[in-house]
Amino acid sequence: MIEYRDVGMTYGDNVILKQINLTINDGELFVLVGPSGSGKTTLLRMINRLTEPTHGDVYLDGKRVKDHDLRQLRLHMGYVPQTSSLFPNLTVGDNITIQLEEAGVKKVERKKRALALLAQVGLEGDKYISRLPKELSGGQQQRVAIARAMASQPKLILMDESFSALDPVLRRQQQELLLDLHRQSKTTVVFVTHDMQEALRLGDRIGVIQDSCLMQVGSPEEIVQKPANSFVADFFKSARPRLGTMLELLASPYVNRITETDLPEVEKVEEVAGLAEKAGFLQFAYQGAGYQIKSSDLLHYFGKWGD
Repeated sequence: MIEYRDVGMTYGDNVILKQINLTINDGELFVLVGPSGSGKTTLLRMINRLTEPTHGDVYLDGKRVKDHDLRQLRLHMGYVPQTSSLFPNLTVGDNITIQLEEAGVKKVERKKRALALLAQVGLEGDKYISRLPKELSGGQQQRVAIARAMASQPKLILMDESFSALDPVLRRQQQELLLDLHRQSKTTVVFVTHDMQEALRLGDRIGVIQDSCLMQVGSPEEIVQKPANSFVADFFKSARPRLGTMLELLASPYVNRITETDLPEVEKVEEVAGLAEKAGFLQFAYQGAGYQIKSSDLLHYFGKWGD
């Protein structure tokens, strides 16, 4: 668990963050979103002590971050920056396992771990493990960076605008990869973005930052349906997603077939969205068959169709 208690940050007369109180739960994919310069990256970097707060404290599992041994803290924490930041003189395999080498893991075990992680991020191990970063595309480099962040099986991974340098197609592919990996591992992920659509697509919960303040924390549906103020409402207005088609929705991994009868009959995805008045499971019928989807999964699905 991560806790920010009355956290503030100033540089001279410049206020970067004001009295942040926030809890991020174990196993969450938590997204910090806000305009450029709002303080979200500073908030993230306080967790691995790349930045130290000038007021208040950040706690990790009940212990102040500044009381942790810095080397051990970072060895057991994954970090994926905006660019992959792979070491250009190291092979893919050595880039992935550099933390394991630092921890004294034997070479044969490091190679075995690298091959397994490459498979997890959708790259053929034998084909890529000996390549240098310059031989990879941007999307492949970012997949290797994610594999590197997972190498030590950390309880926590920090991701700072990790997909923002990618084109829209690659960006969606990486989002899908992250969602799949998170479902499998249940590792806590803190993800920073200024993209509202990305926040809705990825977040179990979202923290909205503006003018150095935490404006709202909530699930994607709470942020969209019950914005805390006019800034949150206006900020997410442009993220209203296109909805796709019913056949595409039913073919997605989010929808479950059910046998219940006497369900509300719908013809379009817009009608399914209209049932989402509250968080929970939505049940509906389409062409005589029954289906069920969580409202949170419906929002994740919408994210696929965002502009």
